[in-house]
Amino acid sequence: MKGKRWGVVLVLSMLLIGIVGAIIFLRPNQQTNMTEAYQDTTNAVYELTFNMTEKNVFQVTASIAVTNDSPDTWSDIGFYLIPNAMNAEETDTYEDDEAIVTVSAVSVDGQETAYSLDNNELLVALKGALETKNVANVTIDYSLTLPVSGMRLSQVDDNFYLAHWYPMLGQYREGWNIEDYNANGESYNTDYGDFTVSYELPKEYLVATSADDGEIKPTAKGLVKGENIKDFYMAILDPAEWDAEIVQANDTALRVFTPASENMMEGTSQLAKDAYIYFEETIGNNPFNELDIIGNDGYMEYPNIIEVAADEASQESVLVHEIVHQWFYYIVTNDPYYESWLDEGLTEFSSSLFISDRYDDDEYGFWGASSAEQYYRPEKYVNLPLDQFSEETYYSTIYGKVPMVLKEYFDDNGGRDEALAFLSAYYEEFQFQQVNTMQFKTFFEAYFEGDQSKFLDSWLR
Repeated sequence: MKGKRWGVVLVLSMLLIGIVGAIIFLRPNQQTNMTEAYQDTTNAVYELTFNMTEKNVFQVTASIAVTNDSPDTWSDIGFYLIPNAMNAEETDTYEDDEAIVTVSAVSVDGQETAYSLDNNELLVALKGALETKNVANVTIDYSLTLPVSGMRLSQVDDNFYLAHWYPMLGQYREGWNIEDYNANGESYNTDYGDFTVSYELPKEYLVATSADDGEIKPTAKGLVKGENIKDFYMAILDPAEWDAEIVQANDTALRVFTPASENMMEGTSQLAKDAYIYFEETIGNNPFNELDIIGNDGYMEYPNIIEVAADEASQESVLVHEIVHQWFYYIVTNDPYYESWLDEGLTEFSSSLFISDRYDDDEYGFWGASSAEQYYRPEKYVNLPLDQFSEETYYSTIYGKVPMVLKEYFDDNGGRDEALAFLSAYYEEFQFQQVNTMQFKTFFEAYFEGDQSKFLDSWLR
């Protein structure tokens, strides 16, 4: 789910009631190898180091080893530096507060180099051509001040939520495909990478990251490592404000943080455990060791960490949805700017199946999706870029129409069990790959008997 604004819209509504990637959709033979249609072409190893000052300024050094996995020779390397667009000049969401980014030095292989920074696109010039399979080591030094009560990247009292805080390597497709920042959803498209992150804090905090953090205890410094992480998130939490515990869900440790003032730890932990085990059993094994769950009203997903509701009454619909994102967004990924339906829509469909199963009540399970679809008239096609949706149609189309279209199909074709079997097969096929609409349609046609084009073409452009 995409940020506090969408979370508020979803809860209120429940209470009250392009051309996609220049793809030409051909009808491929059902024997096509699904993994050949869309291959990632970038690779990065990140070493991120920061010192947080007593004035809450982050002094960051990002050293990134970038491999050219494309067939082209590169003259520059493109990164997302999203905090640079978090201000009123670039984004109308930030009228009262903003992120402050100051880049002090950029170098490649130890030599200072030129760069340009426009909106959230950071282009680093290469003094020599980077041939296929060769590596460039890029180092970027900068300072960062977080927006107060911002979206995703945010400081709230003495808590710091570091989302997309570092230079994130973009995707290269005959050029760097880096769209301007769009607060309606996730407008950045990154590949999997390996991370080493070291930090020093002015005092002891609870720290939760996309890597394995282990025991929950206050600390003022640390070093964490993680592999196959799509984007790296950190939360730095005031120990006085949080209850915390670890519960086990199969082989995964769920590290749960809830507001100390809310007395909601038991219900949140049990629901998280039930949902996580359900999705491992019905969709497939999640290979990671930890999932951090933070009840800060963030309503957002990141690799191995989610932000959920800060009150127990809203928790069920939010927490289940964000947990499923570990399957659809993280392990099976997609370009969220052009095809957010593939993670948000499939995630809402999956979470609705869980709630339906939990209460043996499809009407209740899909009540959130049904309410979303009725909130505003959805678009005819769901696979549109972010800039072709309004706020209202994005919500009604992605969170409403997609799960309801799939529900109607599976109601006539095997019901809940068949829906989960399909999701499991899809997950098995595309783990740690980026999927697009063409691949989804091809896989759907191959999975089910008979011509599925009439159904698919009615809602996928």
